[in-house]
Amino acid sequence: MDRIERPELLPDCDVPARYREPDELILGCLIHLADESLADNRRISSLHACEIRGGADLAAATFMFQTPSPWHEDFQRILRASGVNIERPRYTYGEYTLGLCYVAGAKGLPPGLRHRAVDTLVSRCHRENVGYAEARHLLPKNDWDWLADAVREGWAVWTAQLFADDETAPVKTRVRVGLALAEHEHPTGYVPEAVTKLVAHPGAASADRLDIAISVARRDPKAGLDLLCRVASDPLAQAGHRMQAIELLDESDPAKAQEMRALQTRLPSGREARDRQREAVERAQQEEAARRERETPEAVMERLDAEIEKILDSLRVRDSDEDFAGRLDNHLAETDWEGVAQDIVDVFDPVGDEDIDASLRLLATMTRIRYGDEIEAVPNESVPGDPAADVIPRLTHGELEAYAKELAERSWTTWKELVEKHGWDDADRIGEVERQVDETTRHVDDMVLQKASNHLRDLEQCLTWEIWPAFLGAAAERKYATALHHLATARLLADEAELAEVLWKDAAVKSYSFDPLSMSWPREFWLVLEEWRHGATGR
Repeated sequence: MDRIERPELLPDCDVPARYREPDELILGCLIHLADESLADNRRISSLHACEIRGGADLAAATFMFQTPSPWHEDFQRILRASGVNIERPRYTYGEYTLGLCYVAGAKGLPPGLRHRAVDTLVSRCHRENVGYAEARHLLPKNDWDWLADAVREGWAVWTAQLFADDETAPVKTRVRVGLALAEHEHPTGYVPEAVTKLVAHPGAASADRLDIAISVARRDPKAGLDLLCRVASDPLAQAGHRMQAIELLDESDPAKAQEMRALQTRLPSGREARDRQREAVERAQQEEAARRERETPEAVMERLDAEIEKILDSLRVRDSDEDFAGRLDNHLAETDWEGVAQDIVDVFDPVGDEDIDASLRLLATMTRIRYGDEIEAVPNESVPGDPAADVIPRLTHGELEAYAKELAERSWTTWKELVEKHGWDDADRIGEVERQVDETTRHVDDMVLQKASNHLRDLEQCLTWEIWPAFLGAAAERKYATALHHLATARLLADEAELAEVLWKDAAVKSYSFDPLSMSWPREFWLVLEEWRHGATGR
């Protein structure tokens, strides 16, 4: 019988299948923790070792101490004596999933703990039932009848349904689990699909199929009608079992029972039905063999390559796009606040998407599966990419103020030199100063706004033409640590863009005020400027 295929990856856990097991040290620690015959100090030392390792190792020990089990009180005693705090875990979601794999697959642990870990893993990784597929590889193939007892105790119901529906599992064990599911108190009118399939399963014993149908009918007579009819109308079921089903139908639906009685004369013989079933099974086996022949190593590699390219495409959340620069230039020239704000969102927001980190790590894992362990791995999630802060254009409010002062002083110096060369307008010296004040203010305001605008353009161009292409290039070349470095730099650029937008808005609405008397002047100029100041103050 074929075995269910093991998933290469689990949700939010980028550890490949062949590495989802503890090393010998931690396996020994987990076994010692559960061994009540050992001295407490040895068990406490094992817990401390898991705590020091942290991550999935600590997660595995934490699960053992927190899950309901006959050893729970003893575990709590060891935990109190150790002084280890498991209420504030130091592991990620993915590391906890990996810890569950450790416990479920640890052969020296008590079966009850492994079974609890299996059930938690199945519930945790329910998408596409990858948790169940992983669990089937962690427990022995023929060690699943515990599910029947678990269902009767009120837990592992979902895991039991998946097992009962698993065509790769032994039919006898599936039937025992299916019978427990049939007896379980489900909502009125609900019958698990796996139970329905078992009642119609041609490989199950006729008596077992009838028992399941009877169990459902006793718990929920209306829900059991369909199952009893399936047994009564199945030529593969023994005649005596079909008649028992019809007798039970008499109690709840006499009309349906009469219909099943009339059907008996039209059913094919048992031998004919078995021949048809055997032909159907042979056809299915031939189709499966043909599918496997098509599933060559080359085809698998092609699928992996396609998946890698798909992930790379998802990382291209933005690319070098000249329209960004054009739109930003137009909105800056028009002092369009809303337009500039939207441009900044369009340019910089995509690089902050957390899915980029997850995609990059998945890409690294898929590439290592495809090409081997020599491919560079992504650094641990707790170690962020180190940004290249020195390549980021910077502009602070103080630097903008210093730039404005320099422009104003240069303008007044030029004016002084012109007056010294060509002389005053003797008719209106104060008016000439006022005109110079207005001209300097306009000039400085325009240049400050231009500098703030250029800073925003520099940030956009740095991201569009330098940092983001470098990120995509590193990801495509499988240099994942370098890619994380560029991603961190891109996010610093996005932070700088937020500050740059505030600077630009301030420059657009504020007028720079400069006092020419803060400069050094010849006596003649000083007197005129003093007179201008007193006149301006008086007004």
